[in-house]
Amino acid sequence: GVDRAAQEELDFFHWCPSPREWWQTAHTPDGDLAGIHIPAHNPSGPTIGFIGVLPQHRGHGYAYDLLAECTHTLVEQGAEFITGATDRTNHPMAANFTKAGFPVVRERINFHPADRTA
Repeated sequence: GVDRAAQEELDFFHWCPSPREWWQTAHTPDGDLAGIHIPAHNPSGPTIGFIGVLPQHRGHGYAYDLLAECTHTLVEQGAEFITGATDRTNHPMAANFTKAGFPVVRERINFHPADRTA
């Protein structure tokens, strides 16, 4: 369920050697919480760990702003290259990666036991 998926994400980011202090929330000009970005450093190097925009604030360009801020944070921490990934069907986020200049260098498909057919 949703709670388990959220816990798995948090467990992963707590496992990463990048500090929790890098995580940042973002707010609208009116002060409403709009989203969060998590710059991370995993075993492969610096990465865009997570970009999340609350549903009521989607469509205003905040995901791109969070991606840019996440990238800047990693560069400030010494990153010379940065990876990022999104689900293949997440066309808005894929468009933001493209707009920000992230090239597609590979695709990955995750198979889960529940996805298998006999």
